[in-house]
Amino acid sequence: MNAQVETAAPAELRGVLLPLQAEQQLLLPNTSLSEVVGYRMPEQRPDDAPDWLLGTLLWRQFQVPLVSYDLLLDPARREIGQRARIAICNSIAGNPRRPYLAILLRTIPRLARISEETLVPLDQPGESPPMLARHVRIGDQQAWIPDLDALEAELERILG
Repeated sequence: MNAQVETAAPAELRGVLLPLQAEQQLLLPNTSLSEVVGYRMPEQRPDDAPDWLLGTLLWRQFQVPLVSYDLLLDPARREIGQRARIAICNSIAGNPRRPYLAILLRTIPRLARISEETLVPLDQPGESPPMLARHVRIGDQQAWIPDLDALEAELERILG
């Protein structure tokens, strides 16, 4: 008698690919995305803020900082396309004054299924630009996994 061995299906997560202006994209867990809204001009940013902090938006009675990962990856990239969107993401730091942050997008995000088999690191830990944790391949696409802890810490330092 042959014994059949059941193998567990690989764990799969739902992710979201956030397209950037620079033909690159970020990869986040789907649960971190609160809403996607049309682009609107942010309010004034602090004078000493870095270029990648575009300003703040009023969303659900919160002043939400708007971040451009495009400017983190390429400081010369300043264009905002006609189909630009803003991803409102849940903060992971648990700051009650700033429970959200916003990321400038090129267009509407797409869902992605993530598993150990589909996610392949393309860099070594510590090789990524600031506020980006890893460069990965998911299926046939490349994406950056943002370091939201570092981003939120820097926003707290800048905005107080």
